[in-house]
Order: sequence, then structure tokens, then C-alpha cells
Amino acid sequence: MLPARTSPIDGPDPVAELVPAEIGGMTQWLLIRGADRSAPILLWLHGGPGSAQMPIRSATEALERHFVVVHWDQRGAGKSNPPDFDPATMTLDRFLADAREVTALLRERVGDQPLIVLGHSWGTMLGARLVARWPEDYAGYVAVGQQVDTLRGVELALDWLREAAPDSELAAMAPEAFRDHGLYVRLMQALEAHGGGMNVSLASMLPRALAAPEYRLPDYIRWFDGANRGSGPMWADYRARDLIGEVPRMPVPMLVVAGARDMNTPVPLVRDWMDSVEAPEGKRLVIFAESGHAPFLTETGRFVETVVAFGEEVTAEE
Repeated sequence: MLPARTSPIDGPDPVAELVPAEIGGMTQWLLIRGADRSAPILLWLHGGPGSAQMPIRSATEALERHFVVVHWDQRGAGKSNPPDFDPATMTLDRFLADAREVTALLRERVGDQPLIVLGHSWGTMLGARLVARWPEDYAGYVAVGQQVDTLRGVELALDWLREAAPDSELAAMAPEAFRDHGLYVRLMQALEAHGGGMNVSLASMLPRALAAPEYRLPDYIRWFDGANRGSGPMWADYRARDLIGEVPRMPVPMLVVAGARDMNTPVPLVRDWMDSVEAPEGKRLVIFAESGHAPFLTETGRFVETVVAFGEEVTAEE
């Protein structure tokens, strides 16, 4: 029954704000939290599209001791998924424009300290292109489950599924069949069921999510609606994207985190991009052996340490 809010945080100059803002012609919500307002900003771009990270932000709250962590419910996700939302606005160009507005808002509201973009899954499709196109505004890029090429990923996922579940009807299909969004969703569900997906059950995360003071009952309903919608409205564009062709150069320091068991964004494709991308400021790939598509949930301590160390390296160079 209480209004949405965020809990205080202790620190030398703390910030803890739940912010509605007019972004891209609609109200979108940001959660800004850090023990020191002058610390580097870490802008977390969630996956999906539609799978807002805000209700489980406490899983990685240790990052708030080292960064001003910003969780943004993107258009069509969580608190930014109103009943009258138009899915036709879900285009990569529109998301990029929204992210530019979020960047400007953070500069005005927080400060001009280094800003690092962290993308997860769909958030890497958005984040890699955002940072590569406007490197003057970003100090570094962290990818978690980097999306490279959807249909090439399908081929690798099917090869894996044929070994893990040879009796699956999906395993017998040709990769071209998964140009259909419904079949693609079923493939992702099959990967999850057999240990090649997030490898974190919804039931295990539900208590944490339901305890989030930033969300109220209507927000959870909106979260499920956005997550179920997923990439459907932008599927033709989404499946056609090729990171190797579109982002041949990353002009800022880059850390890529990959789960060895992740068949949603398979490690071999991530390695292909890492091998090909020109990165004059440095690039590093870290494999989390015990993780799938969500290392921040399955190897949280190591994940936090890895991101903090990268942040320290980046800011030392600023």
C-alpha cells in the first residue's frame, strides 16, 4: 500500500532517487543509487527488450559502494510500460535516442564524472552501438552476454540442443525456421530448460523482486507484460543485426563478461567479435565458468569484483 520509493544508502555523499522523466515523448523511470554522488556512473542497460532489472537491483547492490548505479526501465519495460504504450515505437534508433536523453539527464542530475555503460543481453545490442557512436560521452563499455548475430547464434544453440536434448522437436528443425519469432522464443525456453540459458529460476528471484520498494503491484504486472512482449515488435530488425559488421571498432576501454554455459549469446560468437573488433583503448574477455546468461546472478561476488576493477582502471586513465 506504500508508494514506490527507494531506501536510503549510507556514504560520504549518498544519492538514492527514483526518478520519473520525460524521455522520448513518454514517462520513463530511472533508479539512481550510490554511496558517493561523485563516483563514476554505471548506466545498466537491461535485457529483453522488456526485462527490466530494477526490481532485482539488490542482487548487485555492492556495486553501489563504488559507482553511482543507474537502472533505467526502458520504454515498454517495467515502470516504463504504461497501459497505452505503443510497441511500434520499439526501434533501435528510438532506444538509442532515449539513451542519449538519459545520458544528458544524468549529466544534469548527477555530474560530469566518468560514465560507464553496462549492457546485458539486449542491452549489449543497444550499448555497443551507443558507445561506439558517441564515445566522447562514455568512459568505458561493459558487456554481459554480448549479442552478436541472432541467426548465427541459433545455429550454435541448435547444435548444443541436439546434444543436450536430442529428442526435442526443435532440435530437428533447420536454423532458418527460427526466423519466426514464436519459434525463436520456444528455442530460448528450451535452452533454459536444459541448462543453456539464464540458469536462474524465476522462483528463486521472486522473493527478492517482490521485496523491491521501487515496485508496486501495477509495476509487476507491467514488468510481466513487457517481458512477455520481448523483441516481438522489432523482431525483423533485431534478427538482422550483425555486430561484427556494424561495430568493427570500439573506441573506449571494453570489458566483456560471458558465461561458459550461455547458449543464448554463445561464447564462440563473442570470441569472433572480440577477435575482429579494433579496440585501441583495450579489450578484455572474462569467462565465468559456472554461469550461463546471467553471471551477475550466479557468480555475483566475482562479477562485482570484475566490474569494480574495470571501473578503477578506466577512471585512473581519465
